[in-house]
Amino acid sequence: SEAHNLRMKSFKATCLSLFTWALLSGAATAQTLVQDPSGFQLQVPAGYQVRQDASGAVCSDGTSIVVIKSHGYSNFESFAQQANLAQDGFSLVGEVQNINATDRHFRASKPDPQGGFLIADTFVRFSPNGGGSMVVALSNSQTAETGFYAGQGLSNQIQFTQATGRNVWEQALAGKHLLYLYTGNGYSERYDLYLYRNRAFSTRSDMSSVSMNGSGAVAGGGEGSWAITPGGQLVLSYHNGNRQTYQLAPRQASNEVSLNGKRFFVTNQ
Repeated sequence: SEAHNLRMKSFKATCLSLFTWALLSGAATAQTLVQDPSGFQLQVPAGYQVRQDASGAVCSDGTSIVVIKSHGYSNFESFAQQANLAQDGFSLVGEVQNINATDRHFRASKPDPQGGFLIADTFVRFSPNGGGSMVVALSNSQTAETGFYAGQGLSNQIQFTQATGRNVWEQALAGKHLLYLYTGNGYSERYDLYLYRNRAFSTRSDMSSVSMNGSGAVAGGGEGSWAITPGGQLVLSYHNGNRQTYQLAPRQASNEVSLNGKRFFVTNQ
């Protein structure tokens, strides 16, 4: 069940590390519009201070701290399978609540060394374009109700964007295999990126080097959801919360594309 998965699996760095980062972020510049490159935006009330970076946004009104970031999951079941509340010392409070047919809310808590409990109310929403948003409202035993409504209010403000300016790139790259190759000075690199039509992606990277001290090879990969911004950026949102952004640009050859200035070959999967 969803509740069982949340109790037993990994919450990763979504609550504890973000909670710590939010506490250390200090004063932030007030803003009204938060735009996430993965494909959503929201208006934040003027009473909030907002701090944004590549990992997401932190909003604080002096009482509540709300963390907003993207995720790369296609549904809540896949999200729950990767959540690890116990690893971060949290426990699920009550049951997972349905917001609508796809979106969910759940509350988790952990003992507060200063007394009472630290509370994390998480609102997980899903975009029709793949992936979605995760809003985590952080509070304590005394401010839990205020924190819940703050997180709920900001989550309800989120709009998933679907700008027409990115359609050309989406049509060109959906269902394609992008391949980057480099060899030089005893070093070789191969990076495979598969952009599936359902907006999921998978990657594989292989690197090897030869030097006077010997040779070595490293391989890796990842999965998540992909999106293209109106400004022509390819955003890869990994299941583990990491994100990579590439500026897309055409190249002279029709079977090539530029990602952050690097040449990728484009083939059918």
